[in-house]
Amino acid sequence: MRPIKQEETRPLRPLALAIAAISAGFSAPAFAEHVLPAVTINADAQNSAFSVSPAKALNELQKAPGGVSVVDAQDYLTGRAGTMEDTLKLAPGVFIASRFGSDEARISIRGSGLQRTFHGRGLLLLQDGVPINLADGGFDMQAIEPQATRYIEVERGANALRYGGGTLGGAINYVSETGRTSPALSLRAEAGSFDYQRYNLSAGGQKVALDAFASTNFQEQDGFRDHARQRNTRFVGNVGVQLSSQLENRTYVTVVETDSELPGNLTYAQLKANPRQANTRAVARDQHRDFMLYRLANRTQYTHANGDSTEASVFVAKKRLYHPIEFFPTGPGLIEQDSQDWGVGLRHTANTTWDGKAQQHIVGVQWRHGLTDDERYGYANNAFVPGQGFAVGQTRGVLDHRQKLSADNIDLYGQSSWDWSPKLTTVVGVQSSFASRKQTVEIDNNGPDLATGAMLLPTGSYSESYQRTSPKIGLIYRLAKDTEAYANVNGSFEPPSFSEALNNQPLKAQRAITAEIGARGHIHLADARLGWDASLYRARIRNELLTLAVGTSSATINADKTLHQGVELGLSARANAWRAQASYLYNDFRFVRDASAGNNDIAGLPSQVLNAEVAVKLPGNVWFGPTLQSASRAWVDHKNTLNAPGYSVYGVKLNQSMSNGFAWFVEGRNLGDKRYASTTGVIFDAGGADQAQFSPGDGRAVYAGVSQAF
Repeated sequence: MRPIKQEETRPLRPLALAIAAISAGFSAPAFAEHVLPAVTINADAQNSAFSVSPAKALNELQKAPGGVSVVDAQDYLTGRAGTMEDTLKLAPGVFIASRFGSDEARISIRGSGLQRTFHGRGLLLLQDGVPINLADGGFDMQAIEPQATRYIEVERGANALRYGGGTLGGAINYVSETGRTSPALSLRAEAGSFDYQRYNLSAGGQKVALDAFASTNFQEQDGFRDHARQRNTRFVGNVGVQLSSQLENRTYVTVVETDSELPGNLTYAQLKANPRQANTRAVARDQHRDFMLYRLANRTQYTHANGDSTEASVFVAKKRLYHPIEFFPTGPGLIEQDSQDWGVGLRHTANTTWDGKAQQHIVGVQWRHGLTDDERYGYANNAFVPGQGFAVGQTRGVLDHRQKLSADNIDLYGQSSWDWSPKLTTVVGVQSSFASRKQTVEIDNNGPDLATGAMLLPTGSYSESYQRTSPKIGLIYRLAKDTEAYANVNGSFEPPSFSEALNNQPLKAQRAITAEIGARGHIHLADARLGWDASLYRARIRNELLTLAVGTSSATINADKTLHQGVELGLSARANAWRAQASYLYNDFRFVRDASAGNNDIAGLPSQVLNAEVAVKLPGNVWFGPTLQSASRAWVDHKNTLNAPGYSVYGVKLNQSMSNGFAWFVEGRNLGDKRYASTTGVIFDAGGADQAQFSPGDGRAVYAGVSQAF
């Protein structure tokens, strides 16, 4: 991998040509309801274990006594659908904020991984039920293709136990289209502000017991900010075969090439003066994060004659990372990595009856292994620029560090649900996790840098093992036909990833006990269906992985005791002539009698977040309405001396879907052109001084898109 050079780029055809190609030969439109064009699904799809409808998936998720939701792709495809933020911003309980309008984002559920704005942590990210996370727990947002997705399952906290998820945040599962569910051919083009353009071609089909789906996507944008260009090319596909009425197999292929310039963070004064500028150090080193990813996964499910099911899965992934960045004013900062990860899983679901009451039991095991060859280079030119206090130069210098990183994770889990009456269901579960992290240093150049005299910090080898058993107990009580209350108490456990400590020294695993209560349901008023999902949770955490002070520098270390508590609220309403959707978060994350931070708020996330959309149906079945994204202030430092002020940005969406398969949208974002920080870095103590920790949100933008399904 290497950074994109300007002379290598080729301008794509303008959006007008794409529109013309898609629109050519259309007959006069016959209008349909506001949903993407309906897809005729072969009845055999209903017998497929891996081609399940969003409604059926939600019904299965709601067997968990806690916060869960399903995001239908038909909802987010009514506007720009380019990033994980576009897909998840209205999902209850999910905080997600793009770093600079790109795929990389701060994504968190219940404060999981709240310090990260790149290479996520604290969640189990899955593609079709198979982990995308590397073996050490980290994951890449760029590995996801939203336009090849049929729906997204969000299981907050221990409600992810059915997949073996044991982290504080839970799991997010992107479920792909298959040849049984997709149109035979689909074309989509999007374009808009900051030279954004995105093109997708997908096809699918079924013949007897065999089906296949393939999607190829190209996205490019210069970005709102300087030095924020991004280019992604993705291929996602799967082939399924029903070997018998009881046995199904499906193979998934993912290929991703992504190249992203990194503009760096600004001081708040710089953000207010000119939010489009890049950090000068980021430009001086031409900071990038580029990688190639190849991933192959396979799932096989056997449905027993009595309705029980056994599923086996396996995946292999290979990733090559090229990452010019600088950790210190001088010294190693250009990272090159070759990673290989694989995993196997086995899960069995049994349905039983005892004393006339129904039970469901799930047992499973997931094993993931990863090996990374990690090399870190200095720069050939480390000379300081007079008056700026940092070095310049983009040419790779000598090898400073070489190390091998090895990670293993084995998760054993089980869960049992008992229906005691039509109103009451109880759930008990347990997970035992075994993990190891090993770093073997092969080359380590330290001591004074010959160019500047700065000290290169040593890196040590280590080998650590982690083990924890986490319980879960919960209940569901049905208050009425379409309304139920739930409660649960559960444990969570998360070993550290390799990227989370100064000089890669080992850390303790994070663990927590979380209590949750909530309710969900829907009612009908006139022609409207009103739905809600509300959860309150409180998590007591030990050894939370946070950024704190270490001498005169900072690094990820283990906090002693912390508390996460909050409210997760999702509301929806749909009627013949209008619709609305909103997601509200209240976050209260704090230290508990910490020796350095006292009872301060933990930095990273706003205390309140609201995302909402409303739309009304105009003549011709065109849908039009406003959008809102609002957040309160967010602390930048754990000492609570510097914060990013709260903000509210407004937009509008206009879209239409037609019965002949043609659809279009126009979306305006941040129409007030507000200057605000969408997210920030996290440090221990800013001392009240403005620092380069603010990532500006995108300015005023307009996007348009067309699609045609055949």
